[in-house]
Formats: sequence, C-alpha cells, structure tokens
Amino acid sequence: MKSNEQVVDLLISHSQIQVRSRPFDEILCQWGNENIKQGAILHKDYVVFDPLPDDAFGANIHLTFEVNFNMDPLVQRCMVVPFYVTDKNKLEIASATEKFKIDLDLKETLYSLYYEICEGDEVFYKLTFVPSEIKVDAKYMLDDPWGGEKNKPLQEGKV
Repeated sequence: MKSNEQVVDLLISHSQIQVRSRPFDEILCQWGNENIKQGAILHKDYVVFDPLPDDAFGANIHLTFEVNFNMDPLVQRCMVVPFYVTDKNKLEIASATEKFKIDLDLKETLYSLYYEICEGDEVFYKLTFVPSEIKVDAKYMLDDPWGGEKNKPLQEGKV
C-alpha cells in the first residue's frame, strides 16, 4: 500500500542526490559550472541535488506527498523545482552508489518538488512532492549560507 510518507537511509556520494522517473542516465548527471554554483541539475523527469558535504556519508531522506508545502523549521537550504513523473515504475531516489524505489501515492504527472537540507542532531534531507496544475518556476526558497538567494531562479539543463 502506497503512503504519503517514506524515509530512506541513503549512502550519499559523488555530491549527488538524484530524483528520477526514468532509468539512470550518466549524461543527465553531468555538472556544468552553473550547476555546481546553484547546487542542482534540472531536467524534466530527472533532477540531481547537491547534498553540500563532499564526503560519502549516510543520511535520512524524508520523502513526502503533500497538498501544500510547509518549510521545516530546521531548514538550511530550500529549493523548488518542477518535476514530471513520466514513468511511475522508474520513480527512484538515488545516489551514485544506492537507489530506492519512491513508494508514495503519486497519481499526478506534474509536481512542484521541494528540496530541503535540514540540520538537527545530524543533517537530513526532505523531498516534498506537491501536485501542480502549472509548471512552477525553479528557484531558491530562502537565502542560505552557500550563495542561494530567495526567489533567485535556477537554470534548467547542463549549464
């Protein structure tokens, strides 16, 4: 039975957390200079986020399906990007070394995907899928210590 919440303990490496709705594709994981600066590579159904710490480490990723987004009070960085679920059978959260099936009750095709880096006792990540009628503009949701500026747009593709 699919739910609205899932937590995975992901071994994060190679500075990437991938959310994808298609098979792994090395080409879609290529970082350009602007991608490195903005901390994300954005494609229609394949996004890669920079987890910020450089080393390989394990962290909990909280995946949720919500009707509205509520920012976590422990958030350090937050972005929103459009995300299309083109193949529900290929919907995964992954790093360079591990992958897990995303088992949320996602019925729509288009979502606003919110990516949060949070710090409590340890660093954890949140990915919130919010159904969307129109494609959201990819942007930072708040100012952060790594150069993110609230409402600054994020560029799509390899840049």
